[in-house]
Amino acid sequence: MIMLQDCIFCLHEAALQFLCKKHLFPTNPNDCFVNPPCGCANPGKEIQCEDCPHLEACLSSFKSKH
Repeated sequence: MIMLQDCIFCLHEAALQFLCKKHLFPTNPNDCFVNPPCGCANPGKEIQCEDCPHLEACLSSFKSKH
């Protein structure tokens, strides 16, 4: 059962990456906040947005470049 859940999770993540390709390589940090795949409507204003791995990874990529 756990392996099936892992497979479903991997397929879900792959589908999100495929459907949201424009979010993989943003050119501006503000692009990280536009329609994040975690479904957070108001990033920076809602507590559930704090656990969004997409926002963390996206913003970290800009932090490391500067």
